[in-house]
Amino acid sequence: MKGAGSPPGGSEQDIVVVDPLARIPTVSRRKDRADPETRAELRLAGALAAGASDELPPISQLSFETALDAMALNTKLALASDLDCFVDWCMAQKRTAFPAEAETIVRYLEARSRKKAKASTLARRVASISTAHTILGLDPEGPQSRLVKNKLKALRRTNGGRVRQAEAIRFGEELSSETSPITIAALLSFCDDTLTGLRDGALLSTGYDAGLRVSELCAVRVEHLEPQRDGSGELFIPYSKTDQEGEGAYAWLSPDTMRRIALWRNAAGINRGAVFRRVHVTRRKGRGAITPTSWDAIPGNARNFVERFEGRPAEQGITVYTAGSEALTRHGVNAIYKRVIENAWAAGVFDVPGHDIAAFLAKISTHSLRVGLTQDLIANGQDGVAIAQALRWTSPSTALRYGAKLRSASGATAKALGRVRN
Repeated sequence: MKGAGSPPGGSEQDIVVVDPLARIPTVSRRKDRADPETRAELRLAGALAAGASDELPPISQLSFETALDAMALNTKLALASDLDCFVDWCMAQKRTAFPAEAETIVRYLEARSRKKAKASTLARRVASISTAHTILGLDPEGPQSRLVKNKLKALRRTNGGRVRQAEAIRFGEELSSETSPITIAALLSFCDDTLTGLRDGALLSTGYDAGLRVSELCAVRVEHLEPQRDGSGELFIPYSKTDQEGEGAYAWLSPDTMRRIALWRNAAGINRGAVFRRVHVTRRKGRGAITPTSWDAIPGNARNFVERFEGRPAEQGITVYTAGSEALTRHGVNAIYKRVIENAWAAGVFDVPGHDIAAFLAKISTHSLRVGLTQDLIANGQDGVAIAQALRWTSPSTALRYGAKLRSASGATAKALGRVRN
């Protein structure tokens, strides 16, 4: 329906009001509410609507949709999560979330800091609040004020600004540090020839070679793989966190990785679409043999009396593996990493500091392979610019955070990785 800002003459404007109080446009471009993009947009719109002032003017549908289209799915999810937290706190404190005064944001930061929120998390929350103001057509004066910036600076000094780094999973023992006993080589040797084992081996090998973020790993498709004459391969990455324009990038895959992908695809019957998928496991327990019993010896209230009378041979238990049709999720990938690591540790493939596997697994994330590859390339003498370009880091300084000064040329990066793998 038309918003309150429609001109008296009835000429069309791109203003649509769903809730007269919140004045947030509808998310109706997709009919399927099970679609991840739709769910994320609905959640984001709900947070904006819940926190918006009653005096907020109607929002342009075109402006709202354009803002949503400019965001990646993970950006929408992170923004919605941040705004949910902020809006809930504002409602409990009877404060207005949008527009937010600088004092409101500072009090919110203090409350979250008392709950042990990290300085980096709080900085992201402020950025999300500023983005919400922009979407709603409001001046982000509050979140960008000197008062808020000074508060963030004070929290960094008080709580520390260092971001906890994921435990690195590097390739081989000769490249691993004493604090990182686990290696890709050890994990790959533990992946068996079951459908799950083939999938896990291909997943780990691909994630390491290409230094993929979990979103990039989940998005790998058969069409993105291009075999090379020497047995290696090229992986096309259509988009990433640092490639919001979707220009795409290429990553080198070792011959061993291409071999593992081929084994997994052949076993799973994957000819197109998502490469890494969930594996459904169906198990049937074995049953012991039943010796035939005379009719008179079977009690009258016995169950399955015909089977007891005729007897039954022993049946061996079976396990059936079936590849699904949908791509793995980020949570699925994280669970696979931790399961393989825990099983390998239980089998004695490696040990962890303090023999505390639970504490060690808490440091493992979907970023661990990417961090491990970065450290391996740093140890091999590669340049930060080359690593940042090849691994799609935000900047060379991000790679340098893992401890090295390196030299350029993405071709040299692929050659160095080839030496690491061989």
